[in-house]
Amino acid sequence: MSERLRLCEPSGTRSLELPCWVASHVNAVSAERGDRLILVPGLAPDERLMLSWEEGGLYLDLESDTAVRCNGIGLRPGERRRLRYGDVLAIGTAHLRIEEGSPPSIEIVHLEGNETIEPAQAARGAAAASDFGADEWPDEWIDRTDLPSASEPEVAAQTNAARKVPGWWWGAVLAVSLLFGVALFLGQLERVDLKVSPSEARVSIDGVGWRAGDSLLAWPGNRRVRASLPGFEPVQRDIVIRRGEPLAVDLRLVPSPGILQIDTAGVVATAYVDGAEVGPVPGDLSVREGERTLTLRAEKYLEEVVKLDVKGRGIRQPVAVTLRPSWGALEVSATRQALLEIEGQVSSWELPATIELPAGMYRLTVSAPNTKKWQSAVLVEAGRTVTIGPLELGAPDAQLRITSRPAGAAIMVGGAFRGQTPSTIDLAPGIEHDISLILDGYRTLDRRVRAESGRRLDLGFDLPMIPVSLQIEGQPQGAEIWLGTSRLGVAPLTTELPARRHTLEMRKAGSTAQRIEVDLSSAVPRRVDYRLVPEGKSADWTPPTAEWRGQSGTVMRLVTGGSFLMGSDRREQGRRANEYQRRITLSRPFYLAVHEVTNAEFRRFKSGHSSGLLGKRTLDLDSFAVSGVSWQDAVQYCNWLSERDGLAPAYEQRQGRWVLREPVTTGYRLPTEAEWEFVARHERPGAATRRYEWGNSLPPPRNFANLAGDEVKEELPKVLPSWQDDYPVVAPPGRFPANAFGIFDMSGNVSEWLHDAYSPTDPVGSTTDPLGPASGTRHVVKGASWRTHVYTDLRVGWREGVEGTAADLGFRVARYAE
Repeated sequence: MSERLRLCEPSGTRSLELPCWVASHVNAVSAERGDRLILVPGLAPDERLMLSWEEGGLYLDLESDTAVRCNGIGLRPGERRRLRYGDVLAIGTAHLRIEEGSPPSIEIVHLEGNETIEPAQAARGAAAASDFGADEWPDEWIDRTDLPSASEPEVAAQTNAARKVPGWWWGAVLAVSLLFGVALFLGQLERVDLKVSPSEARVSIDGVGWRAGDSLLAWPGNRRVRASLPGFEPVQRDIVIRRGEPLAVDLRLVPSPGILQIDTAGVVATAYVDGAEVGPVPGDLSVREGERTLTLRAEKYLEEVVKLDVKGRGIRQPVAVTLRPSWGALEVSATRQALLEIEGQVSSWELPATIELPAGMYRLTVSAPNTKKWQSAVLVEAGRTVTIGPLELGAPDAQLRITSRPAGAAIMVGGAFRGQTPSTIDLAPGIEHDISLILDGYRTLDRRVRAESGRRLDLGFDLPMIPVSLQIEGQPQGAEIWLGTSRLGVAPLTTELPARRHTLEMRKAGSTAQRIEVDLSSAVPRRVDYRLVPEGKSADWTPPTAEWRGQSGTVMRLVTGGSFLMGSDRREQGRRANEYQRRITLSRPFYLAVHEVTNAEFRRFKSGHSSGLLGKRTLDLDSFAVSGVSWQDAVQYCNWLSERDGLAPAYEQRQGRWVLREPVTTGYRLPTEAEWEFVARHERPGAATRRYEWGNSLPPPRNFANLAGDEVKEELPKVLPSWQDDYPVVAPPGRFPANAFGIFDMSGNVSEWLHDAYSPTDPVGSTTDPLGPASGTRHVVKGASWRTHVYTDLRVGWREGVEGTAADLGFRVARYAE
């Protein structure tokens, strides 16, 4: 059963899904039917008809009062008619012919602009049609037996009137016939899909046929298709066109070769393109377009390699190549008759002589009867003539004193090793000697010296270093880096050393020194990581891992510590009197929890805990950071968590108070104020401290932390100006960016209990690993919260002493690493 229709329009062929509609414009049917529309000219805006497939046949339905003729017979409004192959529908100013096929097809011929005369019977036919059924209409419009009989004069008059048909009517008939003939001719052509590259190429086909866009229209049979374009090589294909069989032809034109005009300044050479020999130069070479490698080879010249982008398409490209000589010459003379011998050469030459040789190092010997032989190494350079002499055979050698910084450079004379700097060497007189100083990690220095008999020369050189960047890092930080007897600095360290092998030594008090071999010979930047073992530790001792995960799921990051200035400067805006400043050193590495403790985690310890409400907003979701806990609750949670993870508890009760056990264990505890502030103040380990966790200036970056912003102004009397985040109250930990140590929410969300008892004054001054005052009813709280609405309270130095609980006060855990 067919549900589609093949439509042949003047603009091309397409396939439509049935049912479809015939109308004069796109608005004649609904938008969802727009792809099922057949447009024909000459219909009124409200006129349309429908084509559908039912019961194995194609049907036409008049949906409006539309003038439609089928095979010359007018159809009534609202009529339904089954169409047959070969039927011709006259609609508007177009003819639609029903063609057999699978699916069936309709060929459209637009007649708009052609003057046509309908048959004289058309007027009556419309009326007569009402007397017959849709499938019973007569072949004639007029039943002549129903007409009144006419007399012979009347018949003659009618005959004469018929003969007086206007000439334009015959022209219209001829035009219609011509169009019908053209349509019939086009219907016999077959369409061939065409792929042409480049698309602007000219395409032709043998016999009847032509190109129409991306198609060829041609008679069936054996055909030859050709494509051509200036600058490209023509291409042709033999094809067989069969009626009703789809066919595609791919015509890809290859650009014509380009012409390289090679100029070698008269040197005759052989040219190779991409390794293949193409001919002699100078002259023209035919080369395919694209990136090519041109190689020129000539006797006594160095091979030249040139990268070219050949344009092709017959374009001429001038290419000038200068060939460099690969041979040089020796010009040797002596003050008396002598003979020259060159090591590796069979011949010998009587002096004076000029000899051509390939570039390279040669050892020369000049001899004469009853004299001392003259011997020396000489470098013959391509394209140059080396002049030696006149030589005085038997004359004393010259002396050369050579020094360098640094010392120890190898001395090469004419390519032969003659010692290390500092050194004094003898040179054969009467010749220029090539002196080279070579030292690993330094650039080679070359000098040319002319030696004169009996003369002493002194040369000193500063060798230029080949610098290589070396980055040295390791644990513990602050180790001294030594290279031999030279102290390079303190790790972490980035320095430059000569490009050679070195032995580095790392030293730090309290640790065993370590030696590391590093090879910088390749001149590639390197990084060296060291690990010093504390004195008394075995060689297989390993430092704490950068991340620790307990059996309970608690994730912590390692902080190795260091020295910093804790508290706030007196000139800091917003500073409180209790933010006393002092120098603190954290010598013992510790772990700090990545996240604040959540309600769900705390309720595993204390199932009945509730963090409460703010108005109608709950603070008690499992994922929220816990709040409303006392300092004693937090301490007992730490001991409970230590037992779960198999660690020794950090706290014990003494005289009714919770205190740290001595010595302090590696169990869970609350962070000390010094530890908390060290992590919050530093951009990274070893960097300068900062006023705020994000830097030294206001305002904080957008989406930095959970603070009191516009989202909670209906519940809180004051909010932070121009601030807004996604959480009106407490948030799940980790929803805002972590700091440089990988710790979340130190500023914002909830303020945090710390281990230290609170004191408004400095009780100890500068110290190492402080644990705070020995006793006190209040404990230190640090860090802004979701209630914070004052910029000065965002400072890392802000601190408060608290006793009891608060809706925005929670905690995180810490522990010593060892």
